[in-house]
Amino acid sequence: MDSRKLEGLAEVVTKFQTSLKNILDEHQEFHKALDYEDLHTFYGLGEQPASYYASLSDILFWIDSRGYITELDAWNGFKVQENHQEISDYLQETEQYIVFSELVEAVKRKRITPFVGAGLSESCKFPLWRQTIEKLVVKFEDISASQQRANLPALSYLDEVKELLSKRKYLEAVQILYENDQTQVENYIRNTFSLPTDGQTLRERIKGPIEILPDIANGCIITTNFDRLIEETYRKRNRPIEGYMHGIQDQNKFVTSLIQGERCILKLHGNVANQNTYIFSQQQYRDAYGEDIDFTKPLAKTLRQIFISSSLLFIGCSLEQDRTLDLFSAVVNSKEFEIPDHFAILNKPTSHSEMAAKENRLLKMKIRPIWYDVDSDGKHTKFEKLLKYIADCSNGMARLRGF
Repeated sequence: MDSRKLEGLAEVVTKFQTSLKNILDEHQEFHKALDYEDLHTFYGLGEQPASYYASLSDILFWIDSRGYITELDAWNGFKVQENHQEISDYLQETEQYIVFSELVEAVKRKRITPFVGAGLSESCKFPLWRQTIEKLVVKFEDISASQQRANLPALSYLDEVKELLSKRKYLEAVQILYENDQTQVENYIRNTFSLPTDGQTLRERIKGPIEILPDIANGCIITTNFDRLIEETYRKRNRPIEGYMHGIQDQNKFVTSLIQGERCILKLHGNVANQNTYIFSQQQYRDAYGEDIDFTKPLAKTLRQIFISSSLLFIGCSLEQDRTLDLFSAVVNSKEFEIPDHFAILNKPTSHSEMAAKENRLLKMKIRPIWYDVDSDGKHTKFEKLLKYIADCSNGMARLRGF
C-alpha cells in the first residue's frame, strides 16, 4: 500500500492527539499510577531499526478507550476513599459511625433539610453571630461614651447585654439593643451582611463548607443567616432558589416549592436587603411565633411542618436554646406527631459534662449529634471533611465502612 495514502490520515490523528493533550494532562496522577513500568519499547524494521516508545496509559487509551475509562473511574473511587480515610477512622474511633451512616441514608433518600447557621458563612469572611453582637456592643459603647461627654446619661442596658453574651444568650442580647435603638442595629446588620466591601463579589467569596451544601440538599433550606451566600452558592451551580420566606414577610412561592420538593429557602431572622423582614424585638417574635408558641402563625406552622416531615441537618449552628428550639421542643412534647430523626454536626465542648448535658437536651428533641474535635489552632477542618464525606457517600463516590 502506498504510504502517501496514509499521510492525510496521520495528519488528522496528530491533530486529534494534540487537541486531546489538555484533557489527558488532567489525569497525570492517574497515568503515574498506571504506568508502573518503564516505557514500552518497540523496534522498527531494517538493519538499524528505529526505536519507538509508549506508556501503558497511552497504549490503553488508544487501544481500548473504554478500558481506560473503567480504570480511571476505579482509580478515582480509590482516591476518594483514600481521601476520606482519616475522617472514616475518626468516626469509627469515636463510635459515631452508625449515626453517620443513617444521616447518609437520609441524604440519599433526599429526606434532609439543612438548617444553616453562621458557622457556614465564616470561611466566606462573614462574622459569627457572637462576633457580630460583640462589635455591635462596641459601637453602642462609643455612643454611650459620647453621651457621657455631652453630660447625657450612659446607656445603662449595655451591662445587661454583656451579661447575656457571657451566657451565650445571643438573641436576647441583640433584642435589648434593638428595642433601645432599632435604627442603629438595622443599619449595622445591613452594612455587615450585604455585599463585600473588599472589592470581591459575593460569588468570589464563596469557599469552604458552604460549597458542599448543594451536594447534600436540593430542596428546602432553613437558615438563621441574613446574608445571601446560600442563594449565590446554588446560583453558581446553576440551581437557582425560587421560593423564599423571609422572617415575617409574606411567603413568595415558598409553600408551593416546599410541597413540590423544589429549591426554597426560609430565612428565620429576615433577609439583609429588607429591614422589614428582621425579627429581633419582642413584638416581632410575638408576630412570628405567638405569645407562647402559636401554630396558627405562618412561620411557626411552617417550621412545625418541616420538623415533622423531613430530617433536619443542623450545620454551622451552636444549638443553644432559642425560640426555634423552643418550638421544636413544643412539637415533641405535644406527642401529636411521629417525628423523624434529625441530625446535627457540632464541635465537641471541652467539658465532658457540658457535652453530656447538651447531648441529652438535643436527644430529647429527636436531634442526634455528630461531634467533632476542633483543631489545636482553632480551625474546624473535621467539620468540612465530614460534609465532604457525607456528599461523596450519598452520591456513590465513596463507600461507608462495612456497608
